[in-house]
Amino acid sequence: MNVRRTTVSGVLALTMLAGSATAALGHECFIASRSAQGDAGATHAGVWTRLTLADIFGFINTIVGGPALSPSQIDWAVAEGVSEGLPANGWVVRSDKTIGEGSQNPNLANGKGLDHLADVYGAQVVGIYFQALGH
Repeated sequence: MNVRRTTVSGVLALTMLAGSATAALGHECFIASRSAQGDAGATHAGVWTRLTLADIFGFINTIVGGPALSPSQIDWAVAEGVSEGLPANGWVVRSDKTIGEGSQNPNLANGKGLDHLADVYGAQVVGIYFQALGH
């Protein structure tokens, strides 16, 4: 019974933390269908910046309330993320505002245009963070 309670508590805590990460990272907007060349061009505009997996794993603890990852744990998390299909070079995100905030446009968050990083990858990134704590 004690093992079951601990497991259920752990799952509940992880779910709550993943939810908070989604809310906190929700302002990170990216264009899902933009090509690598388009991303490269966007970074010259000054309002877009590249957010790498290493960047995310370097600060995710401040969002989920856990311990910081060591450099070797960050390296492991990045490798794990890439092996799970996350982009090796990260995402180009809007750095000055949340695009589409309050919009009723049905084409937002459809995997083809404007998406929020946390909505698409938040739970996966938080899961990798917690795995990395054990490495």
